[in-house]
Amino acid sequence: MHHDIILRSPSSEAKRKLAQDDCRKIKKARQRLVLCRLMVDVMRTVHCTYAPASERFGTCLETFFIALCVAIGDIDGKPFCIAKIADYMRVPRTTVIRRLDQLQSWGLICRRGRYYYMHEKALNSVNGMRSYEKLRSILSEATEELAFLDALAD
Repeated sequence: MHHDIILRSPSSEAKRKLAQDDCRKIKKARQRLVLCRLMVDVMRTVHCTYAPASERFGTCLETFFIALCVAIGDIDGKPFCIAKIADYMRVPRTTVIRRLDQLQSWGLICRRGRYYYMHEKALNSVNGMRSYEKLRSILSEATEELAFLDALAD
């Protein structure tokens, strides 16, 4: 007697169980969870401090990473040009130009010749300094949590 095998796609409950099983296999999962939350909390803090209220959080992330490149170059004394930012971020030059224009319109950066710099007023403002303190606190808490988790046996 010939039996046909009918393949069924897993139910949503079965898919959820498979996903949970995969999550349990992630090494250092709790530490990675701390790092994921850290990244989101850091970017939310930066967004709330420097983006106009009309800008949605998720749509500004690329712009803020471009701003971080400007900050790295400026603070390190080796300012970035468009090509260096595009290379560093691995995004097209046209994207970098659009994001830099946006950051200039927000008053966060300025251009001198080919190079970009942070506006001191934005970073040194009361809100900028509060943001710095909040970021230090977020980082400190994550560091403590990671140290505790790393001390536990896996």
